[in-house]
Amino acid sequence: MIWWIVLIVLFGALLWLLVSPVVLEIDTRTPAATVNWRTIGDVQVWFEDEWWLSFRLFFFRKTIRFADMKSKEKKKRPGRIKRKKKIDFRRMLRKIGQVITSFQVMEWRLALDTGDNCRNAQLFPLNYLPRSTDHLLINFMDENYLVLKIRNRPWKMLYAFLR
Repeated sequence: MIWWIVLIVLFGALLWLLVSPVVLEIDTRTPAATVNWRTIGDVQVWFEDEWWLSFRLFFFRKTIRFADMKSKEKKKRPGRIKRKKKIDFRRMLRKIGQVITSFQVMEWRLALDTGDNCRNAQLFPLNYLPRSTDHLLINFMDENYLVLKIRNRPWKMLYAFLR
């Protein structure tokens, strides 16, 4: 009887991991990026005089500076020589494309100033395209930024990759 309860709890936890949404937010106005896996954890990277990394996994939280992270050199051990596997790049690119198309864009805004007034004037009509009126801003005020918020669920990414 207890085994059934343990199996049901493990199955429920696995199902929750596959169904809970993953949200990626990028904002270049305040140099920050966040990946949030709802109720499980999140990872934040931001710049405040130097680059910082903060992560949270359930109840564990840690914040560190990138400057404090040092790579340790791995010692090479003599052993068998491994053969490199041949990778089919076309197939891998198709798989990556399928996974990317499984994402849902929740919000995006792009402000662009190329620094050349003639080029800005040529691109300015893009502001009035039907689907980009609130999202794209070609300007002459030296304002460049990107705000992007995308969302996906792990089961959709897994399905897109295995398809």
